Amino acid sequence: MYTCPACGTDAETTRNRCRCGGDLSLLRCLDGVPDAWFNRALEAAAAGQPGRALEWMAACCAARPTDAAALRALARLWARLGHWHEAQDALRRASAIDPNAPELDRIRAALRSLRAQSLRSKPGPGRQFGCRRKTRPGRRAKLAWLW
Repeated sequence: MYTCPACGTDAETTRNRCRCGGDLSLLRCLDGVPDAWFNRALEAAAAGQPGRALEWMAACCAARPTDAAALRALARLWARLGHWHEAQDALRRASAIDPNAPELDRIRAALRSLRAQSLRSKPGPGRQFGCRRKTRPGRRAKLAWLW
C-alpha cells in the first residue's frame, strides 16, 4: 500500500495509476530496491568484503525494518567484523519479528562461540605495541614501553 503523492490517498500496490490520475509506477519500483541492496550485500560478502556487505545490508534493513532475514544476515556480518553487541542487537530484532525462524538458535550458538574465541585470542592492553602494564601502589596503571 502506497500513498499517492498527488492527492495523499492510499493506493493499491497493483495499480499504476491512482484514482486521481497520479502516476504510481515509480512507487511500485521502489519496493524492489531493498531486495537489490540485499543481493549486493550477499555478493560483497561472497567476494570477501564484509565492510561493503555491511553497508548494503544496513541500507536494506533501514529501508525495510521488518525484514527478519535481512536482520539475521546483518547479525552475521556484524559478528564477522567482531562487533558482538551490534550483532546481538540485530539478532534480537530479527527474533522479535520472526521468533520461529529455524536458524536463530544456530546463529546464537555461533555468536557465542566466535565471541569466546576472540576473547581468548585477543592480546592484552598494549601487547600489540610491545608494552606491558605496570602498576605502582597509590597510582593509576601506566604502560611501561619495552624498547
